[in-house]
Amino acid sequence: MLCGVAFTEAELSTNLNALGIDVRVVALADTVEQVDATVMVEQSAVLLQGMQRQIERLSLDRVVVLGDRWELLAVATAAYLAGLRIIHVHGGEVTEGALDERVRHAITKLADIHCVASEDAAQRVKQLGEPDDRVFLTGAPGLDRIVNAIPMNDRALENLLGHEVARPLALFTFHPPTADEFVDLAEAVRVSLSAAVASCPSVIVTDPGMDAGRDVILGVIDEMAARDGRITRISSLGARYPSVLAAVDVVVGNSSSGVIEAASAGVPAVDIGRRQAGRLRADTVVHASGDGPSVAAALAEALSDVVRARARARANPYGNGDAAAKIRDVILRARELPMSKKFIDR
Repeated sequence: MLCGVAFTEAELSTNLNALGIDVRVVALADTVEQVDATVMVEQSAVLLQGMQRQIERLSLDRVVVLGDRWELLAVATAAYLAGLRIIHVHGGEVTEGALDERVRHAITKLADIHCVASEDAAQRVKQLGEPDDRVFLTGAPGLDRIVNAIPMNDRALENLLGHEVARPLALFTFHPPTADEFVDLAEAVRVSLSAAVASCPSVIVTDPGMDAGRDVILGVIDEMAARDGRITRISSLGARYPSVLAAVDVVVGNSSSGVIEAASAGVPAVDIGRRQAGRLRADTVVHASGDGPSVAAALAEALSDVVRARARARANPYGNGDAAAKIRDVILRARELPMSKKFIDR
């Protein structure tokens, strides 16, 4: 497994080992504390070179690229130029308000094989000219460890929070959106987190992704947590994430976890702003435009008896939690397909 930017080798190894996964982790680049356009460009160059070194050292013949983070474009480019087969997971989805949108579709064209999470994603990959025999509907792999997750008990939650659990309990994550969504990013975070605290007396806040604007978001979170004991910042839940997700009453923010994973844990979600715009979602995900009243109204709806009852059904358009086995089979068969591929006009 190859990593860089957000996690160190030791951190990722610890998280994976806690899940019972024994793999070797190789870092392509040093981690970074802050991200802006300059850092992303410079880090991409480092990742490109680091990936090429590992391709040669490990004699790789295929690479699995999961998702659409900006740093993955360098990984996929190096693999493509080196003639490796690229298996892309989670292509074909739409997130109109995120930098990831164009990265995802660019990787689709670099990839040889596609493991998609939903039927609509499969159709979009095919719209990009990809042949039918290279597109596999596997579901979202993130659900595999969510569907059977045992909720963290109150004692463990109290240890995590540092105080007694008060319900409803929210899990809040706010990532940097595209630059044109909010005139004042700090105020957008402040309004959203304030609305969450007003509805939920205990709020677990996890750190945003490594994108431009991260430092602004963290500044607001730390400022609010310092004066409000109901807010607990945890940088990353790591291996604890499935059990915490299953234990909370609502997921709030603009992360894909609320749109893709929360439904499989039986938890309603409030999706704020345009970052996930266009993405397929369960009927237990309630949208809020981002102003205070809209977030408050969405929280009231998500915490209503009607939506909570729907959430208990755990219906999820992204699959049933059996993606890993399907993706494994696709990876093993990757060499059966020729390296060249036709562009299919549709």
